[in-house]
Amino acid sequence: MTKLSYLHEPGVLHNLAMRYELNEIYTYTGNILIAINPFQRLPHLYDTHMMEQYKGAAFGELNPHVFAVADVAYRAMMNEGKSNSILVSGESGAGKTETTKMLMRYLAYLGGRSGVEGRTVEQQVLESNPVLEAFGNAKTVRNNNSR
Repeated sequence: MTKLSYLHEPGVLHNLAMRYELNEIYTYTGNILIAINPFQRLPHLYDTHMMEQYKGAAFGELNPHVFAVADVAYRAMMNEGKSNSILVSGESGAGKTETTKMLMRYLAYLGGRSGVEGRTVEQQVLESNPVLEAFGNAKTVRNNNSR
């Protein structure tokens, strides 16, 4: 997307469709990550090997990925003492909750693996999933899937 000389709707949609067909579900437009829900599991995109690749890599050095966004935020927080937020936005069913889980998993991976009560930091963070689901299942104007 960053190579498009002019961002216009047909060009953007064509680019996203082409990437979707290749299971390249992430792309950048500037420093914004656009993700397309693949409607299937792609576990190889989120394994420990991928986390290790993105750990400390310069933004844009590797293929677009949610781990790259998380890494930039984490590095700024650690190196510069800056607070950060990562905004995950999209339509109902776009994969916001899953993306947030991957962000949290990566940040927990970077934060260390020391255990408390026999549980790793990653396990503790991912156990907060019910809170995520509460936000993800909130009643909205376009969707009444609250539980």
